[in-house]
Formats: sequence, C-alpha cells, structure tokens
Amino acid sequence: MFILKSTSPRRIQLLTDLGFLFQVKPSNIDESQKKDEPVLQYLERMVHSKLGIDEDPNNLYLAADTIVVFEKEILHKPVDLEDSVRILKTLSGKKHSVFSGAGLQKGSKVDFFYEETGIEFKDWNEVEIRDYILRCQPFDKAGSYGIQDTNGPVATKLGSYTNVMGFPLRSFLARSSAWLPYWEGSIMRRG
Repeated sequence: MFILKSTSPRRIQLLTDLGFLFQVKPSNIDESQKKDEPVLQYLERMVHSKLGIDEDPNNLYLAADTIVVFEKEILHKPVDLEDSVRILKTLSGKKHSVFSGAGLQKGSKVDFFYEETGIEFKDWNEVEIRDYILRCQPFDKAGSYGIQDTNGPVATKLGSYTNVMGFPLRSFLARSSAWLPYWEGSIMRRG
C-alpha cells in the first residue's frame, strides 16, 4: 500500500494525476522551528517527523514539506490576514527560494530529497496584495501564496513549477525503483 502522510490538496492532486491509488494518513506534528536551526535542517526534520515510525514494513510512505526562504529566514504559513500582508510586502519586488523536501520510507530506510526553485515577485503595492489575499485565501501556503493562483504575485521562476506547488516531482520521478511497484499495482487494481 502507498501511504501519503499529508493532506495537502496540491500533493494529493499531483499524485492522483500520476495515476497512484493511495491512502492519506497525515501526521499531526509540531512544525515550530528551533532557534538558529538552518533552513534545510528544518526541512529534513519536518519530513522525518511527518513520516513518523514505520507502521508496516510492506507499505511505502511518502511525506513532504515546503518552505519559502528569504534572506536565510523561513517565511512560514501566515497566521492571519495581517501576517499574510506582512509576508507578501516582504517579498514584493524581490527574489526568494522555495524548497520542497520529501521522504520515501519503506521499513526502516528513508530516502530524503529536495529541490529548490528561485522565484521573483511582482512589485506590488498594499492594495494589490490585499486584493490577492481576499481572492485567493493563501493562508494554508508557505510564504502566503500559490504559484498556480490566477493573477498571483509570481513574476518569474527558475526551476520546477511543481516544486513551488509543494512537491519535488522531478526528484520523486527519479526514484522510480522505490515507487514503481506501487504504481503498477495501482494500475492493475483499476484494470
């Protein structure tokens, strides 16, 4: 059985579009960042925490996390409207990085991987920022935005689109030896 340890609608849609049948069993974890914790160390810790302890060695577990990094600081999901405005004002007209990390776990073995995408924002004023927030409600997204949002804040990107959506798809696809048995099984069961 293939098990996704996330309720992210974007991750669920990406895996569904790839033809996987899977169960969603999220982990409720503390996502607080430790003092002076490096951004990639935080990302890997979140993925490992979401995977948790292996429940069944016959299952393949997938966990993922996405962070937005500006000037070596993580801009987490906004806590409310004003925090969303603050985050988007901080990024307006500037460049930042989006890191999505994931882990595949079978038995006690975990394969952690991540991708980085460079993003440059449009130079927006506060009226444009508030209009975007009211239209798109980006409160469940790291950095308070979605690359897929119509008339969103992203001006340019350098790297993977799906990585910014929350899943390092290229790196996942490169690990086909781990997930292919579960994908083929999904196709046969649909059959």
